[in-house]
Amino acid sequence: MAESENGSSNVKLEKPLHGRIEIRTPYQEIDRSNLLHVLQDAVAVHTINAAAIDYLWRYNKGEQPILERVKHVRPEICNNVVENHANEISEFTSGYFLGEPLTYVRRGDREAASTYVDQLNSYMFYEDKASHDKMLADWMAVCGVGYRMILPDRRFIESGVKLPEDESPFEIDTLDPRTTFVVYYSGFGHKRVMAVRMVVVEPTPGNLVLKYCGYTPTHYFEVVNGSIEKWERHLLPDIPIFEYRLNLAMMGSFEPVVPMLDAINVISSNRVDGLEQFVQSFLKFINCDVDKDTVEDLMKLGAISIKSWNGNPADVQLVSAELNQEQTQTLVDYLYDRALAICGVPTTTKGGTSTSDTGNAVFLRDGWQIAESKAKNSELLFKKTEKEFLRFALAIIREKDLDFDLSLSEVEYKFTRRQHDNLQSKTQALLGMLQAGLSPEVAIATCGLFNDPQDVFMQSKDYLQKWKYIPMTGDEKPDDYGNETEDKAV
Repeated sequence: MAESENGSSNVKLEKPLHGRIEIRTPYQEIDRSNLLHVLQDAVAVHTINAAAIDYLWRYNKGEQPILERVKHVRPEICNNVVENHANEISEFTSGYFLGEPLTYVRRGDREAASTYVDQLNSYMFYEDKASHDKMLADWMAVCGVGYRMILPDRRFIESGVKLPEDESPFEIDTLDPRTTFVVYYSGFGHKRVMAVRMVVVEPTPGNLVLKYCGYTPTHYFEVVNGSIEKWERHLLPDIPIFEYRLNLAMMGSFEPVVPMLDAINVISSNRVDGLEQFVQSFLKFINCDVDKDTVEDLMKLGAISIKSWNGNPADVQLVSAELNQEQTQTLVDYLYDRALAICGVPTTTKGGTSTSDTGNAVFLRDGWQIAESKAKNSELLFKKTEKEFLRFALAIIREKDLDFDLSLSEVEYKFTRRQHDNLQSKTQALLGMLQAGLSPEVAIATCGLFNDPQDVFMQSKDYLQKWKYIPMTGDEKPDDYGNETEDKAV
């Protein structure tokens, strides 16, 4: 199998597949005896996926088929125009889905868990997880799949001592889907049995070798040139590589409409060709005897003298036909609107400018409701993998901090989108929930106003107590507002 310098496949793909192929194996456990067989089958499938991913990634950057167009009639006039709506769609999808950081909030009624959730968010902030989430969302939007890796912090492994509280006990990385894949068991449970990273190494100067570095739930291995060079037990709680999916078919956000985007590029290129051909129209000489010098004089002077002979009228005309721009624009608008509708991207070409429209009316009319539905659909798949990732992270934290008492069932994942829309309504909803006696922590997380509800709750405790939304314990001193110290709940 031919590989490029970064380890991705050199297989050429003219058109992308309709989604990625899930890599499966009938082996429930991978050991040294069946490793090479499973890896060989997995690489064969991954090669197809990697070619499609690379095609979509280059397409998203603007390397689209229209750039290789060949024009046989008047080939000197050949304008290849790329309207990169693929990038427009993928940027919107990733930005709308995870443009705001994913945060963790407390789930359940154990108040002590709030402190540990806040500490967990601090660890994630230190590792800049928000930016890794955005990179992961970008890959998912382009090719339908993304990969994340987590490992214990190297300083923990080397020193064995606890780091300061503002530092995280683990490290996070976002991997390239062209050089990473996960293998699943094909039977009941559908568990991960192996994950592999493809790395190009240079053991000797000028000698590049492709190395397969992988994990099973219990072992780490390295395979080079079909030979197992390393097979050793690791102490990790599970496989440290996780596969995130944008949808069930693992299709990129613009992948379903690639033919429509190609058609828009063809129309745009032909429109520019039509304009240039109209300006550079041929001259038609009727009953005129002209030579090359005469035509060159015409090009320089912009005028020519002709005579009619024997009753045959002489004339010089332009051979031209102008493209109907109005009808062409109608087709472009149709293709563009259909592409956005299929991809769940709101459009700005519909509707009107009526000042009587409410926010909800615009939200429904311009396609924002469809965008929200697609984002929620991706949320469910994202949360499934995020739970596996968080289980791994909590295991690392507990190993380094025995006092960290937080279970996976006490953590909920909070996606915050459109938090500034209908600001007054959301504020009134928050106030209504607080006045109704609902837990302030639940009310803040539910109203949709804040990116990090847990942090807002922790910072607002004093103010919530001032307004009697949180009962006092009886140990507080009178504050600056003159409040009494007794326990007063709403």
